[in-house]
Amino acid sequence: MASTESPRPSGAVSSANARGISLAGLVLFAVYLSILLGALFPLKVLDPLWELRVGTSLINAAPFPLLGLALLHLASSIDPLDQLLISRRRTAAALSVLAALGFLLLVPLMSFGAIQQQRLQGSSQSAQIAAADGRIQALRQAIAAATSSDDLSSRLVALKGPALNAVDRSQPLPVLKAQVGALLDQVAGQLARQRQLAPPPNAWLLLPDLLRNGFACLALAVGFAGLARRRQVSVSLLEELQRWWQNSWRRPMVARPRRWSYWSDSWLRWWQHYSGRWWR
Repeated sequence: MASTESPRPSGAVSSANARGISLAGLVLFAVYLSILLGALFPLKVLDPLWELRVGTSLINAAPFPLLGLALLHLASSIDPLDQLLISRRRTAAALSVLAALGFLLLVPLMSFGAIQQQRLQGSSQSAQIAAADGRIQALRQAIAAATSSDDLSSRLVALKGPALNAVDRSQPLPVLKAQVGALLDQVAGQLARQRQLAPPPNAWLLLPDLLRNGFACLALAVGFAGLARRRQVSVSLLEELQRWWQNSWRRPMVARPRRWSYWSDSWLRWWQHYSGRWWR
């Protein structure tokens, strides 16, 4: 039995495919926004760790909007008469200008955040070690000032030190002080080893991560610039920058002979004037 369905025109098929490709691009944008919102909250704008988390999420998930932007361009090229597809492509291309600039600005921001986070970790570890040293010194002073086993136990409890049981308190006070002092010596030795093993803040240790993030940001900025278009401009942002660079590179090459000719003529006139006065 022959099929009763009439074949659809090729133009309708192309329009339907273009609409589907455009919808896939919008879905990729939605996925990127969901990832970004998950990294943004809770908001801690002044926290370097939060800045690094957000920056890393922006870089790692950036292929989603980049591919979505390419799909919107592809959809509008398949059906160039569909005003909806053209409007989507123009809006996404205009927003991509901000994305390209944002990824360029992300390079110094992430570098600054990584250096600040390293400094905060080093200062936090140093502060913890210093606080532990101060607590050990306070415990030593309490041991030296104790007049009895019960007095020593109460002083240690007040300073949140080692607890003494009934067997410990039954020992002579000098023996008990020596035992607690030996315990504090062990803790002090552990703190000294931690202080020696703690690496000093060194920005060079961050160089591999900084280079990787920097290259990724530059590559993403170029990718978005290649698909970004400003309003009322027919070429991409990347092509605009290329033309500006070529024009700015050619201008000094044309201006240099004139500038050199001007200075050479001025020097010649000055030399002729003063040499003539000298020989007179």
